[in-house]
Amino acid sequence: MSKYRIAIAARKGGVGKTTVSCGLASVLAHQGLRTLVIDLDPQSNAAYVLGVDPIAPGTAELLTGGKPTPLEAAPTLHVLPGGPELGSQRIQSLHPEELAEAIKSLDYDAIIFDCPPGNEYLERFGLVAADVGLVITNAHPLAVMGAARVIEILESYRKKGWRGPQRWAFVLSQIDSRRSLDKQFGPQLAQRYPKTPRFTIHQDTTLSLAAAEQVPLMEYAASSRGAAELTSLAQWITDPTKVLEDTDAS
Repeated sequence: MSKYRIAIAARKGGVGKTTVSCGLASVLAHQGLRTLVIDLDPQSNAAYVLGVDPIAPGTAELLTGGKPTPLEAAPTLHVLPGGPELGSQRIQSLHPEELAEAIKSLDYDAIIFDCPPGNEYLERFGLVAADVGLVITNAHPLAVMGAARVIEILESYRKKGWRGPQRWAFVLSQIDSRRSLDKQFGPQLAQRYPKTPRFTIHQDTTLSLAAAEQVPLMEYAASSRGAAELTSLAQWITDPTKVLEDTDAS
């Protein structure tokens, strides 16, 4: 079983979830952890961002008993693409624990589940298989509402003793301190969820450029602000005693 299993979820699209997923994966791989991104999105954006074939056999095949070969994005970073088959009736009929069982035979130090926006069923595969949850949101009210729904599910799983993350955090994405809504966002979220750690990923064109160029972040710009902030997030994942959550989201 992989040491770190991280579900990254956001109900609203366009909040930077896949950018965070792929950037974090690049950071963990750069730190020497054999890292696998399992793309649960029918659009297969994670595979595209990391520069591998987005239509190759991947997550759907794994879920249905196959043994797809993970694609290499970097020496210690691999990807299982998503794809339209994830939206098929065949996948919809599976039990939510299928992915948790399927990954037991995979030899990776860290597995990141890039959950799709707006699809609770596919999201559930990643949440059930993970032991850490990252809930991505920007300052848009609809994004906050979607993030709150994910938190409700995580709290419900833990309360009932079901499989799923035992700890989770907010990741405040696309934050620009020049925008008044963004400046207020961190303190407001902290007031509403005082016990939930939060990490800020500021607006950084480097993150977008790495995705557009289809190059893993740590190969594209290891000294960028985005890489440094994702490194802080990675440290909390691998050792939560080392890093406190953000106190300033500006």
